[in-house]
Amino acid sequence: MTMTTTLQLTLNPSNAQLHNMQTGDLVGDIAVGFELMTAQHFSKLPLDAMALERAIEWTEDRIQLGRIAVPKGAILCTQEDDVRMLAAIAGLDQTTPTLHVDAVENVFSRLVLQAFGQAAPQQALPDIARTFATVVLLRELMHHLCFDHIQVKAKPQFQQANTHGPFC
Repeated sequence: MTMTTTLQLTLNPSNAQLHNMQTGDLVGDIAVGFELMTAQHFSKLPLDAMALERAIEWTEDRIQLGRIAVPKGAILCTQEDDVRMLAAIAGLDQTTPTLHVDAVENVFSRLVLQAFGQAAPQQALPDIARTFATVVLLRELMHHLCFDHIQVKAKPQFQQANTHGPFC
């Protein structure tokens, strides 16, 4: 019987990390963080199409440079509030949402329309650079590392300090 590997995504100001939940090992460290991306690509609001395109290319390059070997059949999870917010934007149940790649693509499409000034007001994402960065990073990460969904887990009521971040 083979055990499915679960990877936890942690978003930090200057990087994103993937840890193997069974071993605690760092599987990937990507030099893409919400502060880095917002400073380089989303410092001027409202969002514009060129800034979005540059952010996508920049993120793709950094994911490729990470040379992350995702174990076959691995499952992705997170406890990040930014990803939970995207699940809410996508209209998902907030108890323990599973954000499928199609839902991420739909949110990304809304972001593209917004960048081109064509989003209907009710479809617009919050005009917050960190939200834009989270959408781009999650979309590119799921696409390039071939994850079809990410489970958003609740944070424990009490978290002890942990060098690997809080596990799902």
